[in-house]
Amino acid sequence: MRISFCVSNFPALSQTFVTSQVLHAVRNGHDVTVLCKTIEEETLLSPEDQKLLRQVRVVIWPPPKASSLALLPTALRDRLVARLDRDAWRRQIDADVVIAHFGYRGAAAARAQRGWHPRPPLVTVFHGRDVSVELRRDRMARYQDLFAEGDLHLTVNTPFAQQLISCGAPAERVERHHLGIPVSRYQFSLPKRTSTMSFLSVCRLVEKKGLDVAIDTFALLRDRHPEIYWHYDIGGDGPLAETLKAQVARLGLGSRISFIGQLSHDEVLLRMSKADALVAPSVTADDGDQEGIPVTLMEAMALGTPVCATRHSGIPELVSHGETGLLSDEKDVDGLCANILSLVQAPQNVATMTRTARQKVENEFNEDRQNARLLERCAML
Repeated sequence: MRISFCVSNFPALSQTFVTSQVLHAVRNGHDVTVLCKTIEEETLLSPEDQKLLRQVRVVIWPPPKASSLALLPTALRDRLVARLDRDAWRRQIDADVVIAHFGYRGAAAARAQRGWHPRPPLVTVFHGRDVSVELRRDRMARYQDLFAEGDLHLTVNTPFAQQLISCGAPAERVERHHLGIPVSRYQFSLPKRTSTMSFLSVCRLVEKKGLDVAIDTFALLRDRHPEIYWHYDIGGDGPLAETLKAQVARLGLGSRISFIGQLSHDEVLLRMSKADALVAPSVTADDGDQEGIPVTLMEAMALGTPVCATRHSGIPELVSHGETGLLSDEKDVDGLCANILSLVQAPQNVATMTRTARQKVENEFNEDRQNARLLERCAML
């Protein structure tokens, strides 16, 4: 099968799921082209994967434009740019299927393919803010052409599928498709308790991650249970870093909460495997931004680290309260505190829960299996 992927950046460290799908397609003998806005250098892939990636044709799309276009009247310039993009698309696309990642790129591909017959089927994978923010902004007005032209709209969780349908996507063309992780690479082990409980969050420091809620929760835990010894590490960086550090200082938690900055993926997994729990109190941001299903939760569960998360977006499709992890409502400090406390006071339940969590990831969030299902579904179009 000839497959064209339409993405923003490639290969992007923050979008390993795209690179994984591309490599899976190449390994299985498919002819792969990637159309992207910018080409990035991937230095973290294994030598074998880098060799496979050299078999992929990578094309810049939309193509760069002459600076002289800026001198034209706006309406004329926009029509000319649209035509140039459309012509470039049709010159580059020789595919049995196009897979676009994120609604924005799917919408651009739909515009480029409008009126082109015969054209390859267009599959768009929706991930997160491309659904939730666009829903809040104007009920996904920018996707109406995509909903009409696209052949299959995949979402990473069920709530996003329902939201697409509510905004005009034909229900018969909307399906849920979970992403996953390479489970076999994650060595499972039970947490090894020490005298000081170790908690970890690793994420971009933005509103939807709910870290202000986590900090308030640990302040409550300190006040209610001073007899419990614990430490909380926050890994990552982002626009809320200084705000969160100020919150920690204001609450007098500087000796018990550490900001450990950006970590390599190997460092993340090492710290995660040693933590007594991963804390991921996701919330809906003021602009509507939501998670899909955080990969860090899948990784922690695969490693055997208990997770404390929230009933947010698609997270309950991965984490079942009391079975594969612990859930509280968004911004529920008391509920999150109770879940953390249960890990401290009832460690006998942790072993069963983490083994069940590992099985959940193996069965439903296995990257190789999900990538194969994606290509099987594309072949049916």
